[in-house]
Amino acid sequence: MNPRWSILLAALLGVSCTTKDKSTSLVISKMVLGTETTNPGPPVTTFCTYDPSATEFDFAQIDPASNTGGVMGVVVQNNLIDPSTLNPQLRANSATFHPHQAVADYEVIGGSTVTQQLIPVAGSVPASGTGAILVPFFAPIPTTMLSGIIRVSFWIEGKLDDGSDVRTSSREYIFVTCSTAGCNSACL
Repeated sequence: MNPRWSILLAALLGVSCTTKDKSTSLVISKMVLGTETTNPGPPVTTFCTYDPSATEFDFAQIDPASNTGGVMGVVVQNNLIDPSTLNPQLRANSATFHPHQAVADYEVIGGSTVTQQLIPVAGSVPASGTGAILVPFFAPIPTTMLSGIIRVSFWIEGKLDDGSDVRTSSREYIFVTCSTAGCNSACL
Protein backbone atom coordinates (compact mmCIF):
# COMPACT_ATOMS: atom_id res chain seq x y z
CA MET A 1 0.00 0.00 0.00
CA ASN A 2 1.19 3.47 -0.85
CA PRO A 3 2.34 5.41 2.30
CA ARG A 4 0.18 8.38 1.31
CA TRP A 5 -2.93 6.19 1.35
CA SER A 6 -1.97 4.87 4.78
CA ILE A 7 -1.67 8.43 6.12
CA LEU A 8 -5.02 9.39 4.56
CA LEU A 9 -6.70 6.29 5.99
CA ALA A 10 -5.27 6.99 9.47
CA ALA A 11 -6.47 10.63 9.29
CA LEU A 12 -9.98 9.54 8.26
CA LEU A 13 -10.14 7.04 11.10
CA GLY A 14 -8.99 9.71 13.56
CA VAL A 15 -11.66 12.17 12.40
CA SER A 16 -14.40 9.54 12.52
CA CYS A 17 -13.66 8.84 16.20
CA THR A 18 -14.28 12.38 17.46
CA THR A 19 -17.38 13.02 19.53
CA LYS A 20 -17.69 16.81 18.98
CA ASP A 21 -17.84 17.70 22.70
CA LYS A 22 -20.16 14.81 23.48
CA SER A 23 -19.13 12.41 26.20
CA THR A 24 -20.60 8.96 26.56
CA SER A 25 -18.80 8.25 29.83
CA LEU A 26 -20.35 11.09 31.90
CA VAL A 27 -23.84 11.95 30.70
CA ILE A 28 -26.19 14.57 32.13
CA SER A 29 -29.45 12.64 32.06
CA LYS A 30 -31.88 15.09 33.71
CA MET A 31 -32.44 18.03 36.05
CA VAL A 32 -34.33 17.60 39.34
CA LEU A 33 -35.76 20.06 41.83
CA GLY A 34 -34.97 19.75 45.51
CA THR A 35 -37.47 18.53 48.08
CA GLU A 36 -37.68 20.34 51.41
CA THR A 37 -37.11 17.93 54.30
CA THR A 38 -37.45 18.63 58.02
CA ASN A 39 -35.40 16.90 60.67
CA PRO A 40 -37.55 16.82 63.85
CA GLY A 41 -34.48 17.52 65.95
CA PRO A 42 -33.65 18.69 68.46
CA PRO A 43 -32.89 21.18 67.09
CA VAL A 44 -35.44 21.19 64.28
CA THR A 45 -33.65 21.75 60.97
CA THR A 46 -34.89 22.13 57.41
CA PHE A 47 -32.78 21.16 54.39
CA CYS A 48 -33.20 20.22 50.74
CA THR A 49 -32.63 16.77 49.25
CA TYR A 50 -32.07 16.05 45.55
CA ASP A 51 -33.20 12.58 44.48
CA PRO A 52 -31.56 11.36 41.22
CA SER A 53 -34.60 9.13 40.57
CA ALA A 54 -37.07 12.05 40.77
CA THR A 55 -39.03 13.17 37.73
CA GLU A 56 -37.52 15.92 35.60
CA PHE A 57 -39.47 19.16 35.15
CA ASP A 58 -39.69 20.75 31.71
CA PHE A 59 -38.64 24.11 33.14
CA ALA A 60 -38.12 25.64 36.55
CA GLN A 61 -39.58 28.91 37.81
CA ILE A 62 -37.21 31.20 39.66
CA ASP A 63 -37.91 34.38 41.61
CA PRO A 64 -34.88 36.68 41.20
CA ALA A 65 -35.89 38.66 44.30
CA SER A 66 -35.63 35.57 46.54
CA ASN A 67 -31.86 35.49 45.93
CA THR A 68 -31.58 31.71 46.50
CA GLY A 69 -29.20 31.05 43.62
CA GLY A 70 -31.43 28.68 41.62
CA VAL A 71 -29.93 25.42 42.93
CA MET A 72 -30.84 22.41 40.80
CA GLY A 73 -29.78 18.78 41.03
CA VAL A 74 -28.03 17.89 37.79
CA VAL A 75 -28.25 14.10 37.49
CA VAL A 76 -25.07 12.63 36.01
CA GLN A 77 -24.83 9.02 34.82
CA ASN A 78 -21.25 7.74 35.22
CA ASN A 79 -20.79 5.03 32.57
CA LEU A 80 -17.17 4.32 33.55
CA ILE A 81 -16.68 0.85 35.00
CA ASP A 82 -14.87 0.17 38.25
CA PRO A 83 -11.31 -0.78 37.14
CA SER A 84 -10.58 -2.61 40.40
CA THR A 85 -12.54 -5.57 39.03
CA LEU A 86 -10.21 -5.68 36.01
CA ASN A 87 -6.98 -5.57 38.02
CA PRO A 88 -7.42 -7.14 41.47
CA GLN A 89 -3.74 -6.56 42.35
CA LEU A 90 -4.19 -2.79 42.45
CA ARG A 91 -7.63 -2.96 44.11
CA ALA A 92 -8.30 0.69 43.35
CA ASN A 93 -11.37 2.34 41.90
CA SER A 94 -10.23 5.39 39.96
CA ALA A 95 -13.50 6.05 38.10
CA THR A 96 -15.44 8.08 40.70
CA PHE A 97 -16.31 11.52 39.28
CA HIS A 98 -15.59 14.52 41.55
CA PRO A 99 -16.95 17.69 39.89
CA HIS A 100 -15.57 21.10 40.80
CA GLN A 101 -17.33 23.55 38.44
CA ALA A 102 -20.05 24.00 35.87
CA VAL A 103 -19.39 26.09 32.78
CA ALA A 104 -22.60 27.84 31.70
CA ASP A 105 -23.82 30.15 28.95
CA TYR A 106 -26.99 32.17 29.62
CA GLU A 107 -29.34 33.50 26.96
CA VAL A 108 -32.40 35.57 27.78
CA ILE A 109 -34.80 34.82 24.95
CA GLY A 110 -35.06 38.07 22.98
CA GLY A 111 -32.44 39.74 25.15
CA SER A 112 -28.88 39.61 26.40
CA THR A 113 -26.39 36.75 26.72
CA VAL A 114 -23.68 35.97 29.25
CA THR A 115 -21.11 33.32 28.33
CA GLN A 116 -18.58 31.05 30.04
CA GLN A 117 -19.65 31.56 33.66
CA LEU A 118 -17.77 29.31 36.11
CA ILE A 119 -20.00 28.01 38.91
CA PRO A 120 -18.67 25.99 41.88
CA VAL A 121 -20.60 22.73 42.35
CA ALA A 122 -20.96 20.00 44.99
CA GLY A 123 -21.40 16.23 44.81
CA SER A 124 -19.77 13.10 43.42
CA VAL A 125 -20.82 10.20 41.19
CA PRO A 126 -19.51 6.66 41.73
CA ALA A 127 -18.37 4.43 38.87
CA SER A 128 -21.31 2.79 37.07
CA GLY A 129 -23.74 4.91 39.10
CA THR A 130 -25.80 8.07 39.09
CA GLY A 131 -25.72 11.09 41.36
CA ALA A 132 -27.17 14.56 41.69
CA ILE A 133 -24.61 17.34 41.40
CA LEU A 134 -25.82 20.55 43.08
CA VAL A 135 -25.42 23.58 40.82
CA PRO A 136 -26.47 27.12 41.91
CA PHE A 137 -27.22 28.35 38.39
CA PHE A 138 -28.03 31.96 39.30
CA ALA A 139 -25.37 32.64 41.93
CA PRO A 140 -22.92 34.31 39.47
CA ILE A 141 -25.52 36.23 37.44
CA PRO A 142 -26.74 39.72 38.47
CA THR A 143 -30.47 39.78 39.19
CA THR A 144 -30.91 42.73 36.80
CA MET A 145 -30.30 40.33 33.90
CA LEU A 146 -32.98 37.91 35.04
CA SER A 147 -36.27 38.48 33.31
CA GLY A 148 -38.41 36.29 31.09
CA ILE A 149 -37.28 32.97 29.68
CA ILE A 150 -33.63 32.05 30.19
CA ARG A 151 -31.89 29.22 28.35
CA VAL A 152 -28.83 27.85 30.13
CA SER A 153 -26.37 25.70 28.15
CA PHE A 154 -23.78 24.02 30.38
CA TRP A 155 -21.47 21.14 31.18
CA ILE A 156 -19.72 20.07 34.37
CA GLU A 157 -15.95 19.71 34.76
CA GLY A 158 -14.11 17.70 37.37
CA LYS A 159 -11.59 14.96 38.08
CA LEU A 160 -11.55 11.22 38.47
CA ASP A 161 -9.83 9.58 41.45
CA ASP A 162 -6.73 8.98 39.31
CA GLY A 163 -6.39 12.75 38.68
CA SER A 164 -7.71 12.75 35.11
CA ASP A 165 -9.51 15.93 34.04
CA VAL A 166 -12.94 15.08 32.60
CA ARG A 167 -16.20 16.79 31.69
CA THR A 168 -19.77 15.71 31.18
CA SER A 169 -21.87 15.95 28.06
CA SER A 170 -23.49 19.32 27.33
CA ARG A 171 -27.06 20.08 28.34
CA GLU A 172 -29.60 22.90 27.92
CA TYR A 173 -32.29 23.82 30.42
CA ILE A 174 -34.98 26.51 30.53
CA PHE A 175 -35.71 28.74 33.53
CA VAL A 176 -38.69 31.09 33.66
CA THR A 177 -38.62 34.08 35.99
CA CYS A 178 -41.66 34.94 38.08
CA SER A 179 -42.32 38.01 40.20
CA THR A 180 -44.90 36.58 42.57
CA ALA A 181 -43.48 35.89 46.02
CA GLY A 182 -43.22 32.15 46.68
CA CYS A 183 -43.70 31.15 43.03
CA ASN A 184 -40.61 28.96 43.06
CA SER A 185 -39.77 25.96 45.22
CA ALA A 186 -38.16 26.60 48.61
CA CYS A 187 -35.21 24.53 47.41
CA LEU A 188 -34.67 26.46 44.17
